[in-house]
Amino acid sequence: MNRAIPRAAARAFRHAALPLAWYYAVTLALPIANGAAQGVAAFAEHALAVLVVPPVLIVLACAAREIVRLLRWRGTARAAARELCDSRLRA
Repeated sequence: MNRAIPRAAARAFRHAALPLAWYYAVTLALPIANGAAQGVAAFAEHALAVLVVPPVLIVLACAAREIVRLLRWRGTARAAARELCDSRLRA
């Protein structure tokens, strides 16, 4: 699992690149074009949240998905090993 989460996150970022670009354009570029960035402190806080929250959520979702996948795999591996042992005991 040492590389599973970074691979999953990279794959998720590739899939989310276009939607994220549109999200950033709508939530950052349009307000800048309309002059909303004149309130520098408020806009900077907004921009920081807009830039940081989506990537963090993507990484957390990927980590949760990989953990669930690993736990399911471990459960099926245990069941398969148990079944193999039982079949050898019967033979």
